[in-house]
Amino acid sequence: MTLLNDVKAALSTVDEHVYYGTGIEHPKQLPWNYLVFSRDVLRRKQNRSGYAWVINVVVVREEYIPDGLEEQVIAAMETIPGVRMLEEDHEYSYGVKPKTNNTIEMAVLKFSYSRKL
Repeated sequence: MTLLNDVKAALSTVDEHVYYGTGIEHPKQLPWNYLVFSRDVLRRKQNRSGYAWVINVVVVREEYIPDGLEEQVIAAMETIPGVRMLEEDHEYSYGVKPKTNNTIEMAVLKFSYSRKL
């Protein structure tokens, strides 16, 4: 799908480690510093003239997400024609990297992409 290729290309300008769906392909020996993108929902537009997809981009970092990284991701995603950040709160979550004491911070950023029929 062209949209997913465009998302990967845009995110690759921000981080060299970009994965679709999960970060399972991320090399185990490297820090958990990467981006993951996926499709969330598909909606039919109210006027039935097209569809809108919601794309999630998860920023994953060991310890904390550096200041300004979320804005870099947003700017990169919005270079794709038809993609805009959703007007809602975007959540952070936390975990611990297995077999370490390293905190993992994750920000889930949501974007919409609309296409007319």
